[in-house]
Amino acid sequence: MVPEVSGIDKVFDYLVPESLVPRVGRGTRVRIDLNGRRVGGWIVEIGNADERTDVQVDISRLVPIISVSGDGVEPDVVSLTQWMSQQWFGSWRATLSSASAPRMRGRHVNPRRGQNPTFPHDEVTTATRELVSRGGGVLMVPPLASALHVVAELARDGSVLVVCPTQRMAVMGAAALRRRGFTTALIPDDWDAAKTGVDIVIGARSAVLAPCAELSSIVVIDEHDELHHEERAPTWNAPHVARERARRANVPCVLTSPVPSAAAMQTESDVALVSLGEAQWPAISIVNLDDVPVSGSLLSSELLESATTPGLTTVCVLNTKGKARLIACKSCRAVQACGECSSLLTQSDDGELFCVRCHAAAGSVCVSCGRTSFVVPRGGVSQLVSQVVKSTRNPVVEVTAESDDTWTKGSVFIGTEAVLYRIPSTDAVVFADIDRDLGAPRITASREVLSLVARAARIVGPHGRVVIQTRQPHHPLLQALAATDPSTAILAWMKKDIAQRQAFSLPPFSSMVRVSVVAPKSLDDVPSLSNVDVARDDDSLVVKSVDNAALAAAIQVLRQHYGTALRVHAGPKRY
Repeated sequence: MVPEVSGIDKVFDYLVPESLVPRVGRGTRVRIDLNGRRVGGWIVEIGNADERTDVQVDISRLVPIISVSGDGVEPDVVSLTQWMSQQWFGSWRATLSSASAPRMRGRHVNPRRGQNPTFPHDEVTTATRELVSRGGGVLMVPPLASALHVVAELARDGSVLVVCPTQRMAVMGAAALRRRGFTTALIPDDWDAAKTGVDIVIGARSAVLAPCAELSSIVVIDEHDELHHEERAPTWNAPHVARERARRANVPCVLTSPVPSAAAMQTESDVALVSLGEAQWPAISIVNLDDVPVSGSLLSSELLESATTPGLTTVCVLNTKGKARLIACKSCRAVQACGECSSLLTQSDDGELFCVRCHAAAGSVCVSCGRTSFVVPRGGVSQLVSQVVKSTRNPVVEVTAESDDTWTKGSVFIGTEAVLYRIPSTDAVVFADIDRDLGAPRITASREVLSLVARAARIVGPHGRVVIQTRQPHHPLLQALAATDPSTAILAWMKKDIAQRQAFSLPPFSSMVRVSVVAPKSLDDVPSLSNVDVARDDDSLVVKSVDNAALAAAIQVLRQHYGTALRVHAGPKRY
């Protein structure tokens, strides 16, 4: 029994009264008496006391459970939740909660199967069938192709569990599959239908733990998306959990993505690329901001053409709110970037340039021409909105967290990367200054940019275009995106990126956790940790090791030192 009490992560033994035996099972939610308090909990194992070999159980000291609350976690998922808590250094209670049914009282639903569903036959389905014949793996599906064809193909073999990065995508995917004649269960609303049996069970991240009667395969759509990563502790990753669940169930797992993550490409033995000829990506243009006549301006002719054309819907992405600091040479206009790690340089109060990622000093002269005069262009979202408003008669909308989702065709939407998830379709996406993302002081910066461009390519469709504005047009990633065959060029770039990660023992060739503490505790008195690499990052600590056992031992030392004040974020997506 695991009690549903924060701060208690132990398994307790309770008696099951004879009257309740028919109603309980592995994963059932019950009410128990815990030290004089009535709390909820999950049954994680059932057996006879005489059969226990791990501990001697004194029946006379056991307390019976009080009542049965109802449905909880599927029996075959209980052990998976325990594995998740160990893999991501969290509590079993938290993972059991993530896997629990939304309603404790289930409804009776009859199994439903599709009547004469239609099956698409194209390059995607052919590649899917070949990949599944080898046991599953990663399928690179270009943005202009539909990953739902993968799901429809696998539904030939039985029920498919589908995990999407957002609930909105799951809703739209379920509707599209129903139009083809498949029966679907949308998680969490259709939990009971998923339990009794449908063709396709689909939902967002937590759907990877949902029931799926007669499970025959698992599909994760856009496995690279950061939204598959749980931000609450334990910070588990849905694609990783999907692979483990498929392994335990002995069914194939297919991870689809136009830009697979490094972890997926390294973990999976098979990576298949879907070839669609020229119709893989929309038109992608790389615009050199140094060619813009006005120094420091982001209003290129390509941006203005999209923003001023009547009836054309444009999304403009700038990942800086308000007004930002970007250091450029006043003479040659080169953006000041670190020669060691390519991050954007920062200027100290005494005029010295330095890198906040690798702490390299660059002096007080331009890294390109040696001049000493710099300009700090101002170009946050608010500033860009005011400039575009003066240049077009089309409606200009600044998209913020408070903005509603009503929009009209022919508008210009400007915001941070979140705007790509707010606008369902557009004619053009313009990345106003991609250098701020490429030069972010993170090793994962280039991967983050690649994910954003893939998202933009999907929402513009085959007839739209993506414009990427930069002051470093010869960057290897941008060159790959502008290639005639982007998928093949991106795959080659990703293989080089993985080789670099291996050389520096970075994930997926090592495991990493980010830890922090709650005041009044402080990281100034960190105890000695063995066989791990430790680095300070502002108010947190990054711990890395190629040995998972050594990393687990280090986390245990930190827990003993800091107690409940310790916060562990395992497998951070950005570092």
